[in-house]
Amino acid sequence: FFFFNDTATTEIYTEQIVGSVRCVQETGRVHGENQVNILNMLSRGFIQSTFLKQSLKRALNKNQPARFINHIKNMLDENLREDAQIISEEPIVERTNRVYKPTYTIEFSRTGEALLYSCEPFRHMTIYLKYPYVLYESLIPLCAYMWYTNPFSIDWTYNGLNLIAINLLIVPRVWYWRSLQYRIVRLSLLRGGKFVKIESNSLAGDRFVRWCETYQFFPLNESQDNFDDRDNADFLSQEGQLKYDLACQLEDLQEDGVTTQDVVIYFLKQGIIHHPEIFEAVAKGYNIDTSDFVINTGHNIRAMEGYHNF
Repeated sequence: FFFFNDTATTEIYTEQIVGSVRCVQETGRVHGENQVNILNMLSRGFIQSTFLKQSLKRALNKNQPARFINHIKNMLDENLREDAQIISEEPIVERTNRVYKPTYTIEFSRTGEALLYSCEPFRHMTIYLKYPYVLYESLIPLCAYMWYTNPFSIDWTYNGLNLIAINLLIVPRVWYWRSLQYRIVRLSLLRGGKFVKIESNSLAGDRFVRWCETYQFFPLNESQDNFDDRDNADFLSQEGQLKYDLACQLEDLQEDGVTTQDVVIYFLKQGIIHHPEIFEAVAKGYNIDTSDFVINTGHNIRAMEGYHNF
């Protein structure tokens, strides 16, 4: 047998000598004293970076085979791995003073939801003949004519820009259609008062259901070009409905398994607010105190409804 502890040689060279080569690569891990030091830093809170914490925990928990057989592992390593696992599973306690207690008893459905807002945004919006997108699209036939006939005998390298413009002029329309999924159809408060369920639809009829923490809501002003006063924002009328189309920016929102930052969602003023007091508190980023609640046990909700909370 030949063992090479170096860079592997070429295939032809090794076949002439040994016939075949097996390259083994091992990933190093943290050992001994370094494990103890890292564990102490994790337990005392010296490391603040979430990415660094996760990397160190993976290094402590990494399993490395010993001689590729059933081998008794080092007891110190196993104890350190158990301590690191306890630290990683420790729940995170959030301390906040932004808690709002409603003045009445909250009624939750059997699924633990209280509907705050509902709307059918596509009925109140211009979908197809929306300006300025129709202006951009009106230039597509002109660009196609200029590219195909070339009446001014423009050099082909520049005339090809018309072909590119034909494809690019539709992009604003596509982005507008995609933004329709941020027009909220239903907003529900989940029991516990910390999370809300956001439901929306796409133009193709796809249904999107997302969950978000209430503290991530930041209301925008009426012109939607800046943040409003978070605590003193006045977007509800005396009847408890929206004065204008309300926009709220969310710090984080998970879309298709990917966390997106600074997402703006929209509540149309034509929608119905079912609990104005709680809706206002949620839009201002308050956690809701749901200690005073009742569960609606009446048979007035169909089983497995379209908005059922799985």
